[in-house]
Amino acid sequence: MKLDIRQESDRHTDVMDAITKHLEIGSYREWSEEKRQEWLLSELSGKRPLFGHDLPKTEEITDVLETFHVIAELPKDNFGAYIISMATAPSDVLAVELLQRECHVKEPLRVVPLFEKLADLEAAPASVARLFSIDWYRERINGKQEVMIGYSDSGKDAGRLSAAWALYRAQEELVKVAKEFGVKLTMFHGRGGTVGRGGGPTHLAILSQPPDTIHGSLRVTVQGEVIEQSFGEEHLCFRTLQRFTAATLEHGMHPPVSPNPAWRALMDQMAVIATQEYRSVVFREPRFVEYFRRVSAATTHSPLFTRYPLEKSISFFK
Repeated sequence: MKLDIRQESDRHTDVMDAITKHLEIGSYREWSEEKRQEWLLSELSGKRPLFGHDLPKTEEITDVLETFHVIAELPKDNFGAYIISMATAPSDVLAVELLQRECHVKEPLRVVPLFEKLADLEAAPASVARLFSIDWYRERINGKQEVMIGYSDSGKDAGRLSAAWALYRAQEELVKVAKEFGVKLTMFHGRGGTVGRGGGPTHLAILSQPPDTIHGSLRVTVQGEVIEQSFGEEHLCFRTLQRFTAATLEHGMHPPVSPNPAWRALMDQMAVIATQEYRSVVFREPRFVEYFRRVSAATTHSPLFTRYPLEKSISFFK
């Protein structure tokens, strides 16, 4: 089994910022996206080393660099993809490519941006199109790209309905971009066990994906809380894989129909309203956190259930 590496984009930005400050060429963190891309591409096209042992490091920077050194030391067969969580822009991908080179990774891992929040999902097609328009990057990926989309953080950011619609639209647009540039795109679904994290019936979830987004292959995460029930015993493994295989084949043989314009317009309106309503409660209602804690406790085995029954918590929130 191969191990994916996953790190947040901000951690890579910290490393790049330390490098540019050490080189006395400015603060990478404060640069515009265009300037970041320009500098990263110039370094990727060159051969000079960017830093040595004298680079000032925090504990977090050391952690990131040591991870790359481990990737460089171990056989490539140990690893799958390098996933960038909270990816927002093309520079996030180019930064990881540069760090792999700087840390002497002889056979670089494929780099997979993970777009999670609502704004990042909406910007994902433009970010990927920019990457595909770079000659160096197109040569690097050899006609194949993997993009991961996050169900959990998009749901927490915008609410479930808006997140589901944003995930659907992002996939549609990403497929169009990939076709335009002649790239085989694999969607990587960051689904969770619970409904709030994208969980639900596997068969229906795969069948509901937009047309042209599967083509016989997809990747899906299986969260820790459901690994045992899906793969805990041999017969469960076969049953789980049968569900995935059957749905993937069915999606290819009987592709879903794209929503008509009237449905799309209605969903666009609903998503805007749903996001506003969701955020007005979760982000702007000062009593929400206390309410959430009480309801969470009331629906588990916590002793708080006897002190704060569910109906009392709801009336408190109202």
